[in-house]
Amino acid sequence: MQHHISITTGPGGHGIGGGTGGRAGDVHFHDDRTSLLMALPRALYAGHDSVREDAPSSCLEGTRVDVLKEILTWSESANGETPPIYWLNGLAGIGKSTIAKTVARQAQEKGMLGATFFFSRSDKPLRDPRLVLPTLAFQLAHSDNTFMEVIVDALKQDPGVGERVLLSQLQGLILTPLLTINPRRSPIIFILDALDECEEKGAAELLQLMFAHIARIPFLRILITSRPQPHLSSVFNKAPNLMKTILHDIDASVVEQDIRLYISTELAKIPGKLDLEMPTDWATEVEQNTLIEKSGKLFIYAATAIRFIGDDRVRDPETHLRLILHAQSLREAGATPYSQLDNLYMEVLRNSLSPSNRREILKRFQIVVGSIALLREPLPLHSLANFVEYGRHIVEGSLLHLHSVIVPPSDIREAPRIYHPSFLEFITDPSRCSMPEFVIVAVPEQELRHAIRCFELMAKHLKRDVAGISDPSLLNRDVEGFKKKVRAALSSEVQYACRYWASHLSHVEVGEARIMEALEAFTMRSILWWFEAMSLLGSVSNAVSLIEEAHRWANISKSKAIVVTILSDSRRFILAHGEVIRASALHVYHSALPFTPHDTALYKHYCGNGKDFVKVLQGVESEWPQNLSSLRGHSDWVTTIAFSPDGLRLASASKDGTVQLWAPISATSIVKLKAHSGPVWAIAFSPDGLFLASGFRNNVRLWDPISGASIAKLKGHSHAVTTVAFSPDGLRLASGSLDHSVQLWNPTSGVSIAKLDGHSGPVRMVAFSPDGLYLASGSDDHTVQLWGPISTPSLRTLKGHSDVVNAIAFSPNGWLASGSHDHTVQLWDPISGASIAKLKGHSDVVTTVAFSPDGLHLASGSKDYTIQLWDPISGVSITKLEGDSGSVDALAFSPNGLCLASGTEDGALQLWDPISGASIATLEGHSDLVHTIAFSPDGVHLASGSQDCAVRLWNPVSSTPLTEPQGQSDWVTSIAFSPDGLYLASGSLSATVWLWNPISGASIAALEGHSGAVVTLAFSPNGWCLASGSDDHTVQLWHLISGTSMAKLEGHSGEVTSLAFSPDGLCLASGSADHTVRLWDPRSGTSMAKLEGHSNKVTSLAFSPNGWCLASGSRDHTVQLWDSISAASIEKLEGHSSWVTTIAFSPDGLCLASGSSDDTVQLWDPISGTSSAKLEGHSYTVRNLQFSFDACTLVSNSKMETFIWDLASQPPHNIASILSLPTPAHFVGMTPPIWSLEGQWIQGIQQEDGYARKICYIPPHHILTTNIVASSQPTYSQLAVGCGDGHVIILVVPHHLFLQHDIEDPVDTSLIPTVVTPGWLDTSGDLKSGHFIVRKRGF
Repeated sequence: MQHHISITTGPGGHGIGGGTGGRAGDVHFHDDRTSLLMALPRALYAGHDSVREDAPSSCLEGTRVDVLKEILTWSESANGETPPIYWLNGLAGIGKSTIAKTVARQAQEKGMLGATFFFSRSDKPLRDPRLVLPTLAFQLAHSDNTFMEVIVDALKQDPGVGERVLLSQLQGLILTPLLTINPRRSPIIFILDALDECEEKGAAELLQLMFAHIARIPFLRILITSRPQPHLSSVFNKAPNLMKTILHDIDASVVEQDIRLYISTELAKIPGKLDLEMPTDWATEVEQNTLIEKSGKLFIYAATAIRFIGDDRVRDPETHLRLILHAQSLREAGATPYSQLDNLYMEVLRNSLSPSNRREILKRFQIVVGSIALLREPLPLHSLANFVEYGRHIVEGSLLHLHSVIVPPSDIREAPRIYHPSFLEFITDPSRCSMPEFVIVAVPEQELRHAIRCFELMAKHLKRDVAGISDPSLLNRDVEGFKKKVRAALSSEVQYACRYWASHLSHVEVGEARIMEALEAFTMRSILWWFEAMSLLGSVSNAVSLIEEAHRWANISKSKAIVVTILSDSRRFILAHGEVIRASALHVYHSALPFTPHDTALYKHYCGNGKDFVKVLQGVESEWPQNLSSLRGHSDWVTTIAFSPDGLRLASASKDGTVQLWAPISATSIVKLKAHSGPVWAIAFSPDGLFLASGFRNNVRLWDPISGASIAKLKGHSHAVTTVAFSPDGLRLASGSLDHSVQLWNPTSGVSIAKLDGHSGPVRMVAFSPDGLYLASGSDDHTVQLWGPISTPSLRTLKGHSDVVNAIAFSPNGWLASGSHDHTVQLWDPISGASIAKLKGHSDVVTTVAFSPDGLHLASGSKDYTIQLWDPISGVSITKLEGDSGSVDALAFSPNGLCLASGTEDGALQLWDPISGASIATLEGHSDLVHTIAFSPDGVHLASGSQDCAVRLWNPVSSTPLTEPQGQSDWVTSIAFSPDGLYLASGSLSATVWLWNPISGASIAALEGHSGAVVTLAFSPNGWCLASGSDDHTVQLWHLISGTSMAKLEGHSGEVTSLAFSPDGLCLASGSADHTVRLWDPRSGTSMAKLEGHSNKVTSLAFSPNGWCLASGSRDHTVQLWDSISAASIEKLEGHSSWVTTIAFSPDGLCLASGSSDDTVQLWDPISGTSSAKLEGHSYTVRNLQFSFDACTLVSNSKMETFIWDLASQPPHNIASILSLPTPAHFVGMTPPIWSLEGQWIQGIQQEDGYARKICYIPPHHILTTNIVASSQPTYSQLAVGCGDGHVIILVVPHHLFLQHDIEDPVDTSLIPTVVTPGWLDTSGDLKSGHFIVRKRGF
């Protein structure tokens, strides 16, 4: 049973008429089995039985009998020798589509029809090659339950395969599913009609893929119809196994008989269709014979004539028949195959004129029909009228007498279409249309009119949040009624303007003043709104090419510098932020713009429009980086890289034994090929992208780059393979080896063609010339050898280098470049063998060279960590690209030349623009001051204790609360994890020490023994012992397993304020309000020493990492350094003007930091005892200090502020401070959000509703290594997050983003200064809840 399903995928999106066609509203499936199919991108009305007004009709009964029989016999054949593809070709209008439709109907009746795709150049989805295979798969699945099951299974494995490149689609949607089906089943047929109307490049690629792979499915037949266009004929003519019929070569008498039957039958129907009383012989036999003669072999002539004669708007068939028969022939009959057809078209046009208003009719023809002909996709009637700025009745009137050549829409929602491509070609070709007033040439003036109208429509209708989504935390897919909102906001003509403005602009005469003005207005006012619209339309992937077209035109036209610069920035903007813009339209403003480099023209111009958005204070580049992105996945050197021919994949090989395939646009890994047992030194794609070759050890491997499957292993070398290269035609594969030889292979059969000997050293690189006539090889013998296609010995030897030649590349014009260990690059003429130039600039070995596709750039990489870009014509260095990741070992340009990829010895890949050449977080949950925090040793848990009598456990990665241990009845004064993380201890004012299970939050024991508040806690390094200090003047030692007291250490005469175990656990230090520090032996419980020197309470203690030095801070404003072995005072550090509240050693022990109630941090050299820096900026007592692991960063915390200090700079300076603003009425009573990271998303949870909102997306080139530190004011939060390269991102998020309604005075984040100087702080607000620092990895 054939099902008819129709789904539309979005505004201006694509759908399909189901089993083999159909229309919205036929039958809808909602079961789970078809949900994956429904998500496939598809082309509406591609099926043979679609209701397109311009869809071809079936053959009249009794016509085309022989060719139909031949095709049906071929399709039913189960013979294994039957060619899988049948090509029906012929001139335009000869009847190919009619035959295709008839075959489809007959195959459907026999249960053989798998799927059909009827192309049409007038409808974008019906000419888009990317929609063909998903459409066929969708139809095939609904033709048979067996196909449904295997295709759905494939989609479960890879739901996104419909969005991938053609080879991936063919593999995932057709080959993989059908290969699981019994190969002996009865044949099925796919029909692709009018393939010549598909986009040219995609059509040829699709055809190549089918010839390469379809034979693997023995029961699949494919009928393809097309004109004999060169780009298709070249592929068909190379096919080894093909059935072919050329319609215009069929005997004229056979065609005449078919046309005679058609004309006589259709003329007899006309009186009835028009409800006219006419004699049966109203069209005489002579008149019919004349029509048949004029038709020749072109069925389109006969069909157009019948439509003209039977026009139901005129209802005068006899007059129209005479007009055709007696019309003046403006072209000589027989001059071309289309002479009579052209005369017919001219008669149709002449008949549309009225003497009284000829000029106005011609004007409207140019505008209305010109738009139908030249617009990039059809517009519904009402939208077409709006686009051309005519009333709908005028548009309809302009088409009234053209219904024989233009399909009239049945209602305003349908588009008028040209019946047949031959009429479009006629009215746009002055050599065919002899009435100049009707010629519509795509001249700049016509394109100018369309371009200006596009700009006008966008200027009028685009605005921020045009679809009224309002909540920026919602992704497009999560917006209720998203498609309806988009359709309501963006009419068809506005959608068209958004998609095609740049296409029209690129055809406008360079420097045209009106369009330059319109482009400037668009660039300076609307470009962000346009990015938002492209997200709503699901067309973000097309935005890059549109901006590139506009930038190219503006540059050539010498537009204003600001326009050219913003367009250039816009290209980088969409490349950098395309992922988040694709996901959420409003994140153009909330994520993309804030993370745009702040010194760029785009950011400077538009940042004022986003004053109520997220503002990034720290962590964004000032300019666009030279490299577009970095790809990480290898664990050792990247030895070589290569782009696929379509530029959509990048392959990298590594010494780690793997080959990675990447998507360079999204900077994500596609697949990892792991079958190598040693370093991979070479990779190359075949020109058609169907093979990937890799060299390792003494073998060459061939891979399927889509599935990652190994296809073949080529053996012949006696030593490691160092280099591989395909010939331009893909018929030869060359490999070079350490065995001094070059091997030539047939990649299809895997057979060795020839072995080329001539080098006296290992071969490091091979490369084919663009014409395939030369093969070059570079060697350790300091030479380059040039070989013929399969010749040996070599044609010539190029000498000029003084060391190993390990890099060679041909330019598109055939020049040869070689790079050497002698630090130079040589340019050669391979024909004469002469040296053209020697390029000097590197200071170390040149490891790799590559030409750009246009040959205007030569890139060379070196062990000096740089990439040089050269002008190969002049030999001058254009620019130097410098990295910090090590030797540049591989280079490759993308096919469009806009991206240069480099691979380095540390395993990283970087993407460059060749033209422009630590964990922190705030966790919200406590309702009062947070006294103490501690991480578990593995970093999985974070504990906090507060005056709200609660101990809370958190997940520091997601910043979410895990559990709240129950049992505390008083303020929590101290907490500590045991070294193994199995215990959490908390002390309180109630004199009790609690032991908890940090996993479950359950209470293990309550340790009672103190008679006063527990002030401080410390676990011994081995985790067996817990020390607690109290204001009862004692220290208690507890045995964790038994929960019993091991010893009570008495000796202090005041409150015990701090405790610290030495790193080896053999010494316990306690500080007290009695001004002393005591050293204890925790094993025996005896006092080892009493350290006297402070004149006030000891507030803090810290052992140096080696345990030899003990530091103590005191209310006497000093820090004392003690020898922990001899108990002698080493140094007294003076510099604070108030209490010392906290101290900390850096991990290397070379720096000691002290915080004080004088609101400063002092940095000390503990060896010399001198102050190295004084850090000022806090407005409150500094209570906590924490060094980063590399000692380059210090975090200091006070009541209202968290400062992050860069210690690597001189003098050290703070990166940020916590700010506050007044509280508008909207935010009164609003609880500050809880902040966390979800991948690259910053999420905020509003406690009133518990809903996690995606607030801001951090671009993926920022590798986040920490969670978030947050400080919340009533109106906004200031957030910080650490990154893997050592920098910290700091941003301000206004809280109105959480409100469910718009407000008139949102927080103006522009008031937050971008640079916070140490002395500046706004203290007009107050924190309502405690905050603290999360330490993980980075900090």
